[in-house]
Order: sequence, then C-alpha cells, then structure tokens
Amino acid sequence: MGKVLDQFGSRLAELTPTEKQVLYYIDGNLDAAKKHSLTEIAKVNNVSTTTIVRMSHKLGLEGFSELKYILKTIENQQSLLDNNPVDRYKEEFVSAFETIQTRELEKLSEKMVNAKRVIVVGVGLSKMMAEYFSKLLMQTNKQTHYTYESHMIDLLPNMVQPDDLVFFISSSGETKTLIQAAEKLTYQVVDTAAITNSSDSTLGKMVKTNLSMTVDRVKFAGYDVTARSTLMLLIDLLFESYLKKSVK
Repeated sequence: MGKVLDQFGSRLAELTPTEKQVLYYIDGNLDAAKKHSLTEIAKVNNVSTTTIVRMSHKLGLEGFSELKYILKTIENQQSLLDNNPVDRYKEEFVSAFETIQTRELEKLSEKMVNAKRVIVVGVGLSKMMAEYFSKLLMQTNKQTHYTYESHMIDLLPNMVQPDDLVFFISSSGETKTLIQAAEKLTYQVVDTAAITNSSDSTLGKMVKTNLSMTVDRVKFAGYDVTARSTLMLLIDLLFESYLKKSVK
C-alpha cells in the first residue's frame, strides 16, 4: 500500500470503481499527481473533473484543492516518521511553542473569570481532554459542565445562557460534530472558544477565540499519530493563567 492509500485506506469502501481508479493512479504516481491540475488528472484517467471532486468529498475533504495540499505534505510527513519518535516530538514541541498566541491565552483566561459557567465539548480522543479541563475548573468551584455525547451536543443551543463560555476541543479543528454545534451557536448571544492543533482550522474560524499550537499532521498505517499532548499543554497554560487572575 502506497502513501496515499495508507492515509485514505479506511475510505476505500465508499468509493466507486472509477473513483478508486483515480486514487490508485495518484497513489502510484505521487510525484506527477502533486504537479497535475484537476483537469490533467481527469484527462490521464479518462474521467470527468466531477468524479475527482466527488472522490475528494468521499475522502472527507473539502475538495480537490485540499487533496492537492495533502499530497504535497505527505513527503514531509514521511520524513517526520523516519525520525526517532523522541527527536520528532522534541522538534514538534519546540516549533509548536513558537506558535502559541499569548494574547489569545490572556483573553480567554479573562473570559473564564467573567463567565458564570464554562461548558467544555469534546468527542473521540478529545473527550478525555474535555473531561480533564472541566475537572481542573471544578476544583476551583467554577460552575463547569462537559459533554461528549452527540445528542447532548445537538441540544447545546437550548442549554446555553448569554453569560456562558463554551469551549470546543479538537486536535484537527475539522470535527464535523463540533463544527456544526459551533455554527449553531454563532446565531446566539454566547461566547465561544476552541483549543486546537491548527490555527487555520474550520472550527477555529467558527468560534470567537481560537487558542492553538500549530502541529504537523502525521499519519502512519492509516492511523493519525499527530501529537495531542499539545492540547493538554494549552489547557494547563490556560488554567494557570485563569488561576492567577481569579485569585487576585
């Protein structure tokens, strides 16, 4: 299995034979595919451009442009994986620290102090981060609630009050469940924030304040092995900043 199939292998069953043909071509001709336009790839495979766009959507992407971006970053991901894990994490953390927005950190901790209630939302692997964050705040007797169940997240617009602060925690910032919930809250008078590993994510753009450390996305054998410990670090930094403001 090539690098592209390694990344999107879990989605193969959703593709039609024609769409699989295109993906197999890209996987076997990565260097050329990275340079080809949408029209050129369609011509080589004797398919329509619509087929390629549809395939991209089935792969969980916004479109062909996002697929092209991923193709260009695959080589970088491989070089990261070739490194010793300890060295890779060390390099990632040093780089990530440079991207922390201290202004956003201060702004969010001030909002936490002023909020009557903090609601923390996380699903999948981020569920643990949401629980950790909420329990830190509970220690300070801050009215806090965390949720990870889909039906409860759907009910968020009915649960929130104007003086609440709602946090969404997501490594990629592209979790559809959280994006949909954040979008619904944009129509309400409520403060929203996100903690992510991407400063340019969809979720980060949807909320009023996004706190992030930019971390390279890394996949191996179809698994996302991107560091999530950076989310924990951001939570710890935010909590300490909040404590220093709340005990004055």
